[in-house]
Amino acid sequence: MEATAVASNSMDDIQYLLHLDSIKRYTDEEKDVQRQVEDQMRIYQEAKREYQREYARLANFNKQVLLCEALQAPQTQINDCHVDDTIEKLRKSSAILSSRKRPTELDARALEECRKQLEQQHSQPRQQLAQQHGNFTENRDTLRQVCGTLDSVENNFETATLLAVEQYTKQLQAP
Repeated sequence: MEATAVASNSMDDIQYLLHLDSIKRYTDEEKDVQRQVEDQMRIYQEAKREYQREYARLANFNKQVLLCEALQAPQTQINDCHVDDTIEKLRKSSAILSSRKRPTELDARALEECRKQLEQQHSQPRQQLAQQHGNFTENRDTLRQVCGTLDSVENNFETATLLAVEQYTKQLQAP
């Protein structure tokens, strides 16, 4: 009878240890998922900042293009409508840049649904996370290539714009 009690007590101890082990694994997985979510949030924030910088550069580039078009206009005086249109476009670009809302902002319901999925099923979000990471890497590489091209175009265009302004100034000073 004493042997049965010891065996029963031993089985209870084993079950308790298995229970503690499963709780530890669950909390470890929960911490890992939380860390991954924080990492992805950090990556998202970096991408958002990079997007804002590139958008500002493109707005500046757009301004230079419009200035060049205005300077290369066939008439000797700049059209007021074109100037007003340029000012309006710059105002809209400034409003978009200063606004807190971005096209890459996520919907609150989508974030809530994602959080629920992460809490309920760990494998599916991890696969999606890996896929999104791959997509992000591909997009980042493409963005870097576009930035390099934009840098060279912007530098060349800025030089051409300055030359056009100088030429226009010389033409106005000539008579």
